[in-house]
Amino acid sequence: MSELVHIDGAPRPKADPKVIAGIAMNLALVCAVSAIVLGGVYVGTERYQRMARLEGERTAVGALLQLGPGSEVTEVEQYLDAAKNEVLYRAREYGNEAAPVRARVFSLSGELRGSNDDAGAEPPAGLEPLGRMFVARENGALAGFVLEGESRGYKNRIRFFVALDSSLAVQGVRVLEHEEDPGLGAEIATPVFRAQFTGRTPDEIAAIGVTRDPMPEDWHAALAAYASSTGAEAPAEWRTLVQRERGKPIYAITGATISSRALTRGVKGAVDHFRRRWSLLAPQLEPAGAAK
Repeated sequence: MSELVHIDGAPRPKADPKVIAGIAMNLALVCAVSAIVLGGVYVGTERYQRMARLEGERTAVGALLQLGPGSEVTEVEQYLDAAKNEVLYRAREYGNEAAPVRARVFSLSGELRGSNDDAGAEPPAGLEPLGRMFVARENGALAGFVLEGESRGYKNRIRFFVALDSSLAVQGVRVLEHEEDPGLGAEIATPVFRAQFTGRTPDEIAAIGVTRDPMPEDWHAALAAYASSTGAEAPAEWRTLVQRERGKPIYAITGATISSRALTRGVKGAVDHFRRRWSLLAPQLEPAGAAK
């Protein structure tokens, strides 16, 4: 092998192993410090995001059900054990990670297979999450439910809440996360579009469809008035027209039929699943006489 030389032709001195080792150690130190810093930022950010998400969900649940300061909310997580054809429900006080977890296991046909009033903080590994539900009470009386659901939109998943009153009629819909196109599919998150679901019974939701027909102007105005109202009493124009429209399809966002159908399909699925399972779950997780 020919001798290495500088560009000017002078002989190049041999590399000092100590210098090479020092450079390698410095690089390793820089990499280690960078990893520690990035890890710390991730941990701090992830904790902040989790807290912000919890606070946002609390606000959404309270607003959808118009809950007062003395209300109590129970969070129920749902998991599918496909290998055993079972569904696991885990219930505890919402937002209180130290609260005991009550677990119930049902077969897909509705048979109670397991019960534990002091389950572990984390669910068993390998189960498929099926979303959550929130059961709200005020002064001991059932105030309503909020169901978490997901549906595949035009670009990615759409995560949403559906609120039901104690009779299981829809109280409202809130889109929590989506990646639909601004000005098109993203319009499903607007109050006017979401308000189309409000007031419909479970049977009406089960039969609901989506139409490309233009929304009647009087119905649009009534939905806008309802969406902007802040009191407990709904505007008179909405209370009048909702009786006419509750049996009709959801009016799709112009140019965003896929997104409109995706949210509608998700709401239908969430309500249908809840109405079939709650009658089985309520006696197990709620106080005696609460599920009526």
